[in-house]
Amino acid sequence: MDEQFKQHFLTLSGFPPLLWQQRLFQRFTENRLPDSLDLPTGLGKTSVMLLWLLARTINPKLPKRLIYVVDRRVVVDQATQVAEQIRNGLEQLPPLKAMLGLGEKESLAVSTLRGQFVDNRLWLADPTKPAIVIGTIDMIGSRLLFEGYGVSRNMRRYHAGFLGADSLCVLDEAHLCLPFEAMLQAVTAHMSLHPVEANRPLVPPFKHLSLSATGKQTNKQAFGLEDEDYQDDVVVKRLNAEKQLTLETRNEGDSISELLSENAWQLKASGQRILIFCNKREDAKKIKADLDKRIRQDKVDYPVNLLTGGRRIQERQALVDWLKINGFLAGSSAIPETPAFLIATSAGEVGIDLDADHMVCDLVAYERMVQRFGRVNRRGGKQAQINVIAIPPKSPSSKQPAALDLAEPEAPVEPPENADKAALKQYKQEQKTFDKAQKDYLKAQEEHAQALATYQQSAKEFLAYQAQLEVVKQLEGNASPSALVALKQKIPAQQLSTATSEEPLRPALTRALVDAWSMTSLEQHTARPEIKPWLRGWLPNKESETTLVWREYLPWRDGDDSPNATEVEAFFDNAPIHLSETLDVPVYQAIDTLMKRIKAAVKEQPDYSEMPVLLVFDQSGKLRKDGALNARQLAEKETKDLQTLLANRQVIVARWLGGLNQNGLLDDSATGTQLVTLDCGWNAEDLQQIVGYRIQANVETHQDETGWHTVYRFNATLDEQEDSSEVWLVQVYRGEKSPLQGDPAITPFNQSLKSHHHWAGQEMASIAAQLALPAKYAQMLVIAIKTHDLGKSRDRWQNAMNAPTNGRPYAKTKGGGNSKLLAGYRHEFGSLADVATDTELNQLPVELQDLALHLIASHHGYACPVIAPIDSDAPPSILDERAQQAALRFARLQRQWGPWGLAWLEAVFRAADHRASQISAEQTEKEDKS
Repeated sequence: MDEQFKQHFLTLSGFPPLLWQQRLFQRFTENRLPDSLDLPTGLGKTSVMLLWLLARTINPKLPKRLIYVVDRRVVVDQATQVAEQIRNGLEQLPPLKAMLGLGEKESLAVSTLRGQFVDNRLWLADPTKPAIVIGTIDMIGSRLLFEGYGVSRNMRRYHAGFLGADSLCVLDEAHLCLPFEAMLQAVTAHMSLHPVEANRPLVPPFKHLSLSATGKQTNKQAFGLEDEDYQDDVVVKRLNAEKQLTLETRNEGDSISELLSENAWQLKASGQRILIFCNKREDAKKIKADLDKRIRQDKVDYPVNLLTGGRRIQERQALVDWLKINGFLAGSSAIPETPAFLIATSAGEVGIDLDADHMVCDLVAYERMVQRFGRVNRRGGKQAQINVIAIPPKSPSSKQPAALDLAEPEAPVEPPENADKAALKQYKQEQKTFDKAQKDYLKAQEEHAQALATYQQSAKEFLAYQAQLEVVKQLEGNASPSALVALKQKIPAQQLSTATSEEPLRPALTRALVDAWSMTSLEQHTARPEIKPWLRGWLPNKESETTLVWREYLPWRDGDDSPNATEVEAFFDNAPIHLSETLDVPVYQAIDTLMKRIKAAVKEQPDYSEMPVLLVFDQSGKLRKDGALNARQLAEKETKDLQTLLANRQVIVARWLGGLNQNGLLDDSATGTQLVTLDCGWNAEDLQQIVGYRIQANVETHQDETGWHTVYRFNATLDEQEDSSEVWLVQVYRGEKSPLQGDPAITPFNQSLKSHHHWAGQEMASIAAQLALPAKYAQMLVIAIKTHDLGKSRDRWQNAMNAPTNGRPYAKTKGGGNSKLLAGYRHEFGSLADVATDTELNQLPVELQDLALHLIASHHGYACPVIAPIDSDAPPSILDERAQQAALRFARLQRQWGPWGLAWLEAVFRAADHRASQISAEQTEKEDKS
């Protein structure tokens, strides 16, 4: 094994590579990626990120982007820590950075769900550089399928293009999300989704790798431990980590919260970290309340905290700090002096590297028990106690039918052809008797099967409980990883299946569906279903969730019965929901908290009854027709109607209502007085460096606030002359380290169209060379991008963007104009007309001209397939024909390149445009200073 690899691995991870990691690295360098990775928990599966990155220095054919998907959106996931550690460690290794194609001032692009990298979109900046993106199934899956939750419609193909090509999608704990895994397999394997054969070599492929510690199926392509790995001291230590298991069965109806709390309290000892797992959030809250009570009674100061999924992302860092301080994160150097208790639901089972001294828990599905066992004595070297308390569910409503004790009747032997009449008569009688017996037998079988099905349905939960109980018993008091591996080998498949969570049903992924989703410039499409079933499948009685976001400013004028939907959508297009301000919770919990808060608030302040309180959006960002409620309307709403309204929606909640406490948890006693929202009290540095915009009332940008530009104004109050005494301003940050991606018309400096096209051509040539694109495609891309913004030369566009009168035309301006002057005009549409006379473009082969024209038309997300036929330089008939040709061109190219192949080409084109905007700004700044 290459000694340089071992040294780099040690430097970037803090540990020497294990034997299995060395073997997997070798396979990566040889471009032999396995289908899946099946390893016992605790052996460092997330090192796949580092192995991929180091292998790219040897094998440039590996995908440039690694997309790490976790099923739960928890406080922090181990993958985030690994990515950040790699990113920071690379700064100390300039030669390695250079081997990865990163310049001296460039860092590895990392986009995660928390901290300074939250949803920063740095991975979109450069298609030639390596990047790591960490997200949930919903975050990544929606973007891959062109629906991009929280992504503007014009940016969705950009995201899909960079995810669906030149990417390695690593799915952690794949056994928990089989529908999503099946979707990834379809994207990888279905040739109908790929470019036609002639174009296939040009588009770097999409690959996926599933990770699991409890794989349900044996895959011949799975990568796992081999005999030599058991010579590795670290592996042996972790596989044989001592975890003494006890199983206590109690009676139906016993209180699991009381039993778990008492059991955990008995385990306490100085400096011991006790982890308590329970299936329901309500039980977790009760356990915390009981432990808090015991602590008060004993007059001690023991740390206690909750780890549940329902916590706003902004507040999760505080819990991370608590986990570190109290030693609950694996590898933590903290040594608590007192017992510490962490109560977790399923949110703590995956995606977080917990490591406790002891654990108590209730009994759940087999694969979840494996995850829980892995959160105790994770690295070995200690003696852990695990107590499982099992309470049976309600007994079945019917009894299990006895086995069918009925033999199948035997058919009579047909007599020979020369048999006499007596023999024939006897045969007919026997046949008649047999037919009746056969009919009775089949009827008895059918009735027994129906009775058994009825019993199994009513006893489903009970049978699963019995199977789970038996699985834990077969561990015989040993919950070490090696014992779990052995159990998986010996336990009957049917028993294991019964003890495992029910597998969701899932729909097939077809080319027609992906084509429909990929038409992102169409706001409505009757053949475009909601993508949730392709991400998570269907499960009966699965509780729907909703996304809550609290805001101070709801664009709904006082006194109006309802808001203007166009204004509301425009406001949130410019001030979109940011991942850090979201809270995902079950619908029933959201309704319970909102209704309790509204009743309390209206009782305290009767004048609140007509105040705006909720705005409900669908996943596409459209305000629902029935989605604007004031306080009175919410208070009068029936629960069943609210369930329909809020399920799988994004809901803006007025800050004054409250309902969220300082820990980011739903709390019906929390008022809105101290609630921090993105538009009220949010950290100013985060607004600038992470969110990228802010909302202010009646405050224009000060001269000394370099980089802030007003992009939208909402008149919050209007008098009879439609003058406003209060204006809400949405201001974007376009200064240094701006987190907003895209190619904004408003920049810190005015940039001429000629200069922008020049730099765009330079950047495109550089990107094409680094991607090793064939010469004819590189030439086409450069020609196209040097003309892509010609439509900006119209006076209409220059005036709307407040371009200086001298030196026109400009591609970028400092803003301050009036976008309403555009009246729907898109400069890309104008460019389509202007490039018709471009000599270089007209000399390209016809098929490359087609692609060039599409890239020009679509470089802001339009013309996929539709673009508004608006331009003052031609009559309507000509404009309609131009728009129609753009739509037909999109359809032709999509057939040739596939949905992700065409989106990747568009993304590469847009990336060059964006980079040119930055360079042009830097050059303008230098010229101004000189």
